[in-house]
Amino acid sequence: MGTGTENLESHLEPALEEPFDGAKDRTTPGQKSEGAAGPPPPGENETRAATEMISPALSRFSSLGRLPTITTEHELLTPQNLEVLGVGGSGYVYRCPGDVAYKVNVTQCEVDLMMVAGDCAITPLCHVLAKIDGAWWRRGLIMELATPFDFKLVPAEERMAVKDEMVSLVECLHSSEVGIAHGDIKPDNFLRCRDGKLRLCDFNSARLLADDEVEDWEGGVSDRYLAPSRGYPDSHGPPTIVDDNYALAISVWEVFTGKDALVEEDMEEALMKGKTVDLDKLEDEHVRVFVWKRLRDGGAKVPDLVPSRGGGGK
Repeated sequence: MGTGTENLESHLEPALEEPFDGAKDRTTPGQKSEGAAGPPPPGENETRAATEMISPALSRFSSLGRLPTITTEHELLTPQNLEVLGVGGSGYVYRCPGDVAYKVNVTQCEVDLMMVAGDCAITPLCHVLAKIDGAWWRRGLIMELATPFDFKLVPAEERMAVKDEMVSLVECLHSSEVGIAHGDIKPDNFLRCRDGKLRLCDFNSARLLADDEVEDWEGGVSDRYLAPSRGYPDSHGPPTIVDDNYALAISVWEVFTGKDALVEEDMEEALMKGKTVDLDKLEDEHVRVFVWKRLRDGGAKVPDLVPSRGGGGK
């Protein structure tokens, strides 16, 4: 396998005297977006991504001295070189020459958590800075480009293997070796990398499980994957393993049904009532038990016994 820098080294050059030593030992795909549309690429006059506080538990993992840096004036980021791939809670993601992605408004905390996550996460490659009013501000991140995971396209015969891969990935993230709660588990945040592995993106809502200083956590949430036990809308504190597992259960339900979960629900009302997906839609008994346990642990009002397809109990 290559180093993942074959298409990148000709486009990236050091800035602020920070050397580029290459990406991790993963290559990136030549993916095309379909029907991408959106606003013009970002410029220096947009809202700044202000420097945020880094918790003591995370500070030792700082990526500032471990990743190279380029500026928004680099030829890689000129408007004609950017193609909109999608938009998330924090901003747009663009495809750049060399088959890499550029995500705007990425905090240092998010990048540091991606690096801690290691093989569980999309590879961060390079910081992007913008000079505004004579000062340097963090603007975004260059990262590996990967293929979006569309659960509706998973063939029936492959669903169990995909489910097992998703579960293993989240369990690895929660393990003592990594120790991260993602905070926004959903199919959109699983990506298929060029080496064939499934990995997670969007660590904007993540935190270290060992971090006790999380009272200022301000991550976003996706309400259709939000555990009722989190207390939304009155409050929703830092994510836990239980929260991730609840969202994973909803994601697995979507993989096996091919349907978007809870799209017709008023989610504020549904969360207050503990309403969740219809377990009777799951044909496989083992999958139904898997989903049921995690929905129950997340505060959803599910029957004491896992319902069978005919409406009976088991």
